[in-house]
Formats: sequence, structure tokens, C-alpha cells
Amino acid sequence: MPRLTALVVALALTACGDTDEPDPPVAGGCVRAEGGEVTLVADDLMWDTDCLEAEPGALTIAIDNQDDGQNHNVHLPDAPESPATDLELGPSRQELDVTLDPGAYEFICDIHPNMVGTLTVAEPTPP
Repeated sequence: MPRLTALVVALALTACGDTDEPDPPVAGGCVRAEGGEVTLVADDLMWDTDCLEAEPGALTIAIDNQDDGQNHNVHLPDAPESPATDLELGPSRQELDVTLDPGAYEFICDIHPNMVGTLTVAEPTPP
């Protein structure tokens, strides 16, 4: 039985690493905004990450809803004026434009409370 378990684990790990798409820029396990934009992917009633990072100022959060027939949105309840996109059936793509000061902001899909994460806005650290 231990050999079968090891084989299943090895196959699962091999299957997870083979994609043609490059991984998003990651710092400490978070998806980092590039050029003032970051993309959240909704798939199988989950975000592709629960951790985003961005610099202070203008930011566009793109929502790529890949859940066919499912409503999703993104809402920043802790940000000034509590900005949110409208609920929209997937597959669809939306954008939320915000201007944020340094801090930590929760992001959530309003009808799927398990789809939650933290957007950390901070000045970049020098190399």
C-alpha cells in the first residue's frame, strides 16, 4: 500500500507542474500587480489566489470569471467607499478601478464568502 500511495503522490505532483502558461509574478506567495493591474481568476467557485500585492495609487483589478453560469464579483469592503463590481455570470471579464493608500484590504465575492483574500498595498522595498 505505501508504494501505491507514493505513486499516486508522484503522479499528482507531476501533473500539477505542466502548463504552457507562465506563472504570475509572485512575491512571498502573493500575486503582485504589474503596471498598476492585477488579475483575479474565479474558477470552480474559488479565486486563484488569496493574496494580492500592489503599490499605493491607481490599481485595476481584473476579474476573469471562468465559472460558466456562476455569478461573481469582487468587493473591497475595507477600502474607502467600499468599491465593488456588479455580480456577473461567467464566463466574463470585469475591471474594478481603485486608488488605494498603503494598508491591507480584504477582497471578497459577495455571494461566495469562501472566495476571500487580502490585498496588501505597500511601497516597494529596495533591492
